[in-house]
Amino acid sequence: MKTVVSAISCISSLGDNLPQITHNLYEQNLKPSLPKGRLNSVFTSEYPVFQAPPTLLSQKKDNESFSFLFLRTALAEALKNAGLSHSDLKKARIGAIIGTSVDASFNYFDFYKSWRKDENTPLDPLHKYIRYSVSQEVLNFLKLDGISQTIVTACASGTDAIGMGASWIENDFCDIVIAGGSDELNLIPYDGFIKLMIAVKQHCKPFDKNRKGINLGEGAGIFILESADFAAARKAPKVGTILGYGSSCDGYHITSPHPEGLGLKRSINFALKQAFASDYLSKIAFINAHATASIDNDAVEAKVYNCVFPSVPVNATKSLTGHCLGAAGAVEACLTLISLNEGKIPKTNNFSTPDEKLNLIPVSENTPIPSHKAAVSSSLSFGGCNSVLILGGANYE
Repeated sequence: MKTVVSAISCISSLGDNLPQITHNLYEQNLKPSLPKGRLNSVFTSEYPVFQAPPTLLSQKKDNESFSFLFLRTALAEALKNAGLSHSDLKKARIGAIIGTSVDASFNYFDFYKSWRKDENTPLDPLHKYIRYSVSQEVLNFLKLDGISQTIVTACASGTDAIGMGASWIENDFCDIVIAGGSDELNLIPYDGFIKLMIAVKQHCKPFDKNRKGINLGEGAGIFILESADFAAARKAPKVGTILGYGSSCDGYHITSPHPEGLGLKRSINFALKQAFASDYLSKIAFINAHATASIDNDAVEAKVYNCVFPSVPVNATKSLTGHCLGAAGAVEACLTLISLNEGKIPKTNNFSTPDEKLNLIPVSENTPIPSHKAAVSSSLSFGGCNSVLILGGANYE
């Protein structure tokens, strides 16, 4: 694959702009906070989450979701950094492909409650739900015509959106694709993960022997993808390359990964075949794992990485951002590309005790890497979806 990444942008607990996020990625002083006042739940005094910056949250308009606020904020920075004006976009074949989970189905909770009480409920929210597509909303927001698709593959949504967006470029459907993911904290997944006994009351501990579960998060990640020829013709900046993408579904269990990681292995193999002709181990600098800090998920990932990528460093950025649901893969792909371009892997936050059963110790200190190498960003989701991106930075050779 030869899709050029001309710009990225990211929203998460680390910040609401790239310079801030890049700085905080290596500071390692972030901890989750309690979502009192944001979520109407009996659990908000016990289960912390990683929230977007309050200064950004205060900017939400009455007619939009937090998810779209994150998306339009990241999009504005990405388009600016890519050097793309509205007239530039009007001249190009444009696509928008966005992954989400909350923004596709969970923002109508008040309507559901009212309807179940047999109240005289206005149907406007239902009509919006039927017609709404966050990807089409991106094109509408930019006043552009193009192709759009919204991806809802749970926690793999953002990864799939970027990978499929790259395939639109590779198959000459588009000159430019706006790809990524966006999701906000929401009562349904917040209470749901707690009741599934997956969420924890402490700061999550990916790959740690004493890990017990996840902290939720929120945010957005945006990639501006361009064909190599189109980018060269307009002398576009280059912050990276999409080298490979793989996706598969093992269908093992509605919430648990296959214990042998069969779906993840297939996804990795698909991505590796696209990215490299041979000798992939010498070209991979690190893996940004899905690493939710749940017992089963971390165990499966460790087993697969020890098999496919022996001795390749692994880190877990969910220790800094929480699990951003449908946005997770896009946020983590941004952080992976930042790490490549900074030439430094951020350490896994809150890791202290190795688990001898895993035989995997994540990066424990900010670690220099060659900037000309590639990295893997992986996502596993409910329903057995497994998706993997292989990314090269600005200096990839």
